[in-house]
Amino acid sequence: MSDADASEVPTAEPAAPAPVRSVALGVLTAILLGIVSLTTALGAWQASTWSRQAAWYGDSSSDARDAAIIRGVAWQYDSRLDTESILEARRYALLQDEATASDDYLAAAYYETMVSNQLGRIVSDAGLQSSFQTWRKDGFPADENPTSNPLYLVQLRGDADAYTIASAVAGSFKDALEAKATVFTQASLINALALFLLGVAGINRLRTARFVCLAMGTFAFLVTLVMMATAY
Repeated sequence: MSDADASEVPTAEPAAPAPVRSVALGVLTAILLGIVSLTTALGAWQASTWSRQAAWYGDSSSDARDAAIIRGVAWQYDSRLDTESILEARRYALLQDEATASDDYLAAAYYETMVSNQLGRIVSDAGLQSSFQTWRKDGFPADENPTSNPLYLVQLRGDADAYTIASAVAGSFKDALEAKATVFTQASLINALALFLLGVAGINRLRTARFVCLAMGTFAFLVTLVMMATAY
């Protein structure tokens, strides 16, 4: 081959450098992909943590509710026995007073024994015996029945009411945590859409399509940030 022919062989021209705007767009897309991926992972982890805590509070609420039911049945049974004992003791006390007034000391002694026996059947609060004696001295007024005394009712029903309140509180914690976990789960789904849009923006060669996908992905990501912020 002559020197003239060699000089006529076309040489490959160097590739034109990519536009600066396109490179910056690619870098921005990559950064957003990383941020959205990290946010998605953290959101899924937080939702899982709240779900586990909600399950624990749910179990605690159920246990407390069961305990409240058991103690509720027990205090109602004890209250029925105590009320019966108090009313029977009142009846025998009135009969004792009548026997004493008629100088029937044998009957009075018998009725006094029956009063003691009935008071001895009290199962919930030994203080009812002293409250009964006070009630007796006052003439047995209806509004001073020992079984309606607030202190007696607190001691009788305190455990059951405490478990009822604990069950309600634990249930409210469970509901709140489940609501938060639901919001974060929904945010993770929207983040998955954002990742898809940003991925399309990263591989698309059409500038307009890249801008549209990037904008839509960014908007979806911002929506998830607002959802997560409101969940707290």
